[in-house]
Amino acid sequence: MKIERITSRDNEKLKLARRVRDGKVHDSIFVEGSRLCGEAVSSSIEIEMVFVTERFMETKSFGQIADELEGVHVVSESILESIADTNSPQGIVIVARRPAFKSTEIAGSGTSLFLLQINNPSNLGAVIRTAEAADVRQILISVGSADPYSPKSLRASMGSSFRMRISEGCVLESVIERSKKNEIEVLAVDKKGKSIYSLRLTNKPRLLVFGSEAHGLPDEALEAANSVVSIPMSSPVESLNLAVSCGIILFEMQRQALQDQ
Repeated sequence: MKIERITSRDNEKLKLARRVRDGKVHDSIFVEGSRLCGEAVSSSIEIEMVFVTERFMETKSFGQIADELEGVHVVSESILESIADTNSPQGIVIVARRPAFKSTEIAGSGTSLFLLQINNPSNLGAVIRTAEAADVRQILISVGSADPYSPKSLRASMGSSFRMRISEGCVLESVIERSKKNEIEVLAVDKKGKSIYSLRLTNKPRLLVFGSEAHGLPDEALEAANSVVSIPMSSPVESLNLAVSCGIILFEMQRQALQDQ
C-alpha cells in the first residue's frame, strides 16, 4: 500500500475531493465515514482516492480494509474536516468512481421500483436501503430527483447504493409503456387506491411506482397502471414518510410472494 502525506489545504487532490463532495464532478462520488467507506471498499465500485487521519489508520476498521487500498493520503484532523461533509468526521473519506449501471430495461423477474421526482436525498437513500432489504431487483429514478450518490443519500442508504442496480434520469411514461409491453404488472401507489392488504399479489414480474410525498403521482400514471394501491391509515393521518410507505408495501408484496411459492 502506497502512502502519501498531504499537509496543505490547497493540495489539488483535496480541491478535487471538495468538488466531488459538492456534486460538481458527475463521474465521481464522495464517501465518508468508517462504515460507509468499508461498504464501498467491499463492493465492486472503483476507488479513486483515500484520505485518512493517522488516528484512523490505527483503528481496527482501517486494518480490515487496508489490504484492498492501493493508495492512501494521510492528512491532519483539521484538513480532513476541511473536506468532510459532516460536522464530526470519523477519520476517513473516499472518492470513488460513480457506478455506471445505465440500463432502463425492467427486470424480467421479481420487483422493480420506480421513484418519481424524489427530491429529498435522505429519503431517497432510505428508500434504496429498504429496497435492497426487500429484494428489489432494480431501482429506476426519474429526471428531477435527488442524486442517489450524493453524500446525504449515501449515508441514508448505508451502503445499499453501492450494490443496487440504479438507473437515473428515467421517464415514467416510457418505463410504464415498456413494462406493460413486456407483460410486467405496474402497481402505482396512491391514497385513492385499493388497500394493499386486499389484493392477491402472485409471484410475477412487477413494477412498483411511487411519487414524491409532496405531489404524489400524476393522473396519467395512475390511469396507465394495471392497479393503484394504498396503505390503509387511521385518521387524521393522511400520509407516511416515503421510505416507511415503501417498506410496508414492499414487504407485504414479499410476504405474499413467499406464500405463493
